[in-house]
Amino acid sequence: MSSPHAAVWLNAEEAHIYRFGGGEVERREVKADGNGRVRDDREYFEAILAELTEVENWMIAGPTGPRQDFEKYVRVGHAEQLAKKLVGVEAMEEPSDGELLRHARKRLAS
Repeated sequence: MSSPHAAVWLNAEEAHIYRFGGGEVERREVKADGNGRVRDDREYFEAILAELTEVENWMIAGPTGPRQDFEKYVRVGHAEQLAKKLVGVEAMEEPSDGELLRHARKRLAS
């Protein structure tokens, strides 16, 4: 599915990636390696980034530590093209799918 927008919510255990455009939503999950140290989990971050190919814009949401670690990874040379398309980084502890999608649609699809 080709979707112009994406929202990534992540914590130290898993990431939920929502790609959307028009009326369709595609949801994917990526699991961390389980060591609880997101900052050191390059494989986790790369698996998330692989789900974001061809998006026009996207956002990151999640609890402070994992969210900041992933944002730093993206912005410090690991995903230059995707960093240019990152339009928001939001503190969200554990939103429901609906809450995250409503927020992402307001932020990205406007």
